[in-house]
Amino acid sequence: MGRKISFMHLWYLDHISWNIDYQDYYKCDPHDFDGSDAQKRMVMGGEAAMWGEMVDATNVIQRIFPRTSAVAEKLWSSAKFTKADPATVWPRLQEMQCRMVRRGFPAQPGYGPGFCEVEYEPNLPDFDN
Repeated sequence: MGRKISFMHLWYLDHISWNIDYQDYYKCDPHDFDGSDAQKRMVMGGEAAMWGEMVDATNVIQRIFPRTSAVAEKLWSSAKFTKADPATVWPRLQEMQCRMVRRGFPAQPGYGPGFCEVEYEPNLPDFDN
């Protein structure tokens, strides 16, 4: 009979590379494994995991976003939509990054320097007073 599962080994967010890693996350498919159709129907979805060995409160948000945005789009959109070239995802991730920056989150650019109409302004201590 089997048990329903959710994959996360495809999306370990602490495996950061110098490359444009959101594209690698977007290419992952939790149904892409050697198994029967019945086994593949047991896959409920996936999840992104961020382990704490290389992050703390100073960089966790930047590591998570926009990477989780790519994973979310992959898992929550139809296969027809997500089978497109991962490079076509960038405008949507850039929009999400800018949306997060406007809301005060330090989201990292996912494709090198980009442009948001609002710059993130960190709340740094005032050492002059």
